[in-house]
Amino acid sequence: MQESIEEKIYLFQMLLDNVPVVIFRINKEGIFTRSVGLGLKLFGVKDNESVGKNIFELYPAVGTRMRRALAGESLKFITDMEIKGRVILLDVTLRPDPFDLGGVIGSILDITQQNDVEQELRKAKIKLGQTVELLNTGEEISKTGGWEYDIEADLVYRTKNMKLLLGINEETTSLNDAAILYEDNGAELIREGMKNAIENQLPYNIELIPKGTQKCFRSIGIPIVENGKTIRVVGAVTDITEIKQAERELLMAKQVAENAALAKQQFLSNMSHEIRTPMNAVIGMTNLLLQENPKPDQIDSLKILKFSSENLLDLINDVLDYSKIESGKISFEQIDFNLIELVNNVKETHCLAAKEKGLKFKVKVDSDLPTMIIGDPTRLTQILNNLVSNAIKFTSSGSVIIDLSLNRAVGNLVDIDFAVTDTGIGIDADKKDYIFESFTQASSDTNRVFGGTGLGLAITKKIIELLGGSISVKSTVGMGASFLFNLQFKKSKKKAGDISVPGVVSDFSSLAGYKILLVEDNEINVIVARKFMQKWGLHIDCAVNGTEAVEKVIDNHYDLVLMDLEMPKMDGYEATKVIRSIGDDKFKQLPIIALTASLLTEINKQILEAGIDDYVAKPFSPTELHSKIRQYLH
Repeated sequence: MQESIEEKIYLFQMLLDNVPVVIFRINKEGIFTRSVGLGLKLFGVKDNESVGKNIFELYPAVGTRMRRALAGESLKFITDMEIKGRVILLDVTLRPDPFDLGGVIGSILDITQQNDVEQELRKAKIKLGQTVELLNTGEEISKTGGWEYDIEADLVYRTKNMKLLLGINEETTSLNDAAILYEDNGAELIREGMKNAIENQLPYNIELIPKGTQKCFRSIGIPIVENGKTIRVVGAVTDITEIKQAERELLMAKQVAENAALAKQQFLSNMSHEIRTPMNAVIGMTNLLLQENPKPDQIDSLKILKFSSENLLDLINDVLDYSKIESGKISFEQIDFNLIELVNNVKETHCLAAKEKGLKFKVKVDSDLPTMIIGDPTRLTQILNNLVSNAIKFTSSGSVIIDLSLNRAVGNLVDIDFAVTDTGIGIDADKKDYIFESFTQASSDTNRVFGGTGLGLAITKKIIELLGGSISVKSTVGMGASFLFNLQFKKSKKKAGDISVPGVVSDFSSLAGYKILLVEDNEINVIVARKFMQKWGLHIDCAVNGTEAVEKVIDNHYDLVLMDLEMPKMDGYEATKVIRSIGDDKFKQLPIIALTASLLTEINKQILEAGIDDYVAKPFSPTELHSKIRQYLH
């Protein structure tokens, strides 16, 4: 019993020494007879320092409750008290003293800190509730649900919206039960993703289809690692059904657009071929008639026919070129060429037109410019031809000048400034940008007076921009215009004599003694080509398709083959490949020139792959055809 009492005394003393509590006794007169405990420090007194003092005088605020306790009532209440400018919260217990009749035994516990913690906890709970509500709202709006997988417990925990997305009530399930909620391949993806996250500590991102639905979810999992070990995986699932549907619709729309573009391209290609075939006959026959000493009264009519047919061909080329550029199918070469020869050839091409209008036509070339450069000579020729053709068209008197100058040279690169200047009708200041738009001209009168599609400058501008340059115009109405553009080229290591651009020849020298196979399925084209080539002294043999061409090449000796590309039974590409595959070297070295109504940018790769040496566009120019044949025969 003594040990038990001593143990209780010890424990009671531990409480007094370590807990902010005060134990006190008050006699029936309200005088302290005992006052001990760590809590006395709050009041700034020591153990039993208050003994002999009246509680009503020391703490008048508790007078009412203390009188009730002295009257024999047991009380427990919480009150606050300001001590040294600080408000503290006290938990007070008052009971009748069983050892002193009329007295009171009481305890005071400082719960200020506990109350502060509880207040913060309540605030935290409110904030947490708001956060959870916000999270739930956010998940609902974004159609997202959160989850967490406890690896050790093999439990998957889900947020409220995660359950709504899946249409289930269970907050937790095993990983296997969670995986089988999706289609079979989805369950396997989850298992593989979890395995990779746990073992390799890598996140995963997969698409899943919940069983029995048309929905699609994206599931993302991120491993949580502690001390090098994955302890859980957290993630989110998002309903991407609408996104996938939009993707499918976009893909379908893209396919429809591509099919439409392909159909448009095919239509333009077919129309090009169909239109160029009769155009070949019209232009060819007109040129033949002009070369056969027509009567004086027929010359003007033939010139009008020639001008109209060539103008129609230009319109066709403009529409096709513009279509290629708009569809992004235009390509550029990077080859060595002679810049000076190219510019002179452009001049020769337009020299007659300028002469007929009585215009001075000049070319100025900066002496600092390199003769040989690397770029796309075909596109540069097209640009200059467009600008020079316009300059001559819109100039009735005066001059047209092509001016080339070196802007700067840095390392292996040269910037060249080009200018085509005329003394023609000029352009209004407010129309200078407008003229570069598609299907537009400076005024409505322009088309009526001068004709054209309004595509030439639009095509020119787009080609220059695709080549990395820019074009502008300076003009005064009635005083002419100057079109300025800049392009960058690489310097060529080849010498001027190594490569030449076939020039325009003013006479058709004899090609007698050579035998040529003309492969062409269109009878009119055969007649036109035969008439020209017979005038040049060539011996002509014909084949109507690729199969017949191969047979004739094997059975006969030809110096050159003119090969149409689009033919029945066997086209020109296949026929050329068969000829090149024959064992004898003479068939590999036999010059083969393609005759085509397509643009080179469309067929360049196919021509090279087939082993074709060169090409002539239909409707062909007699000058170009003669030049190409002569080039490969001499």
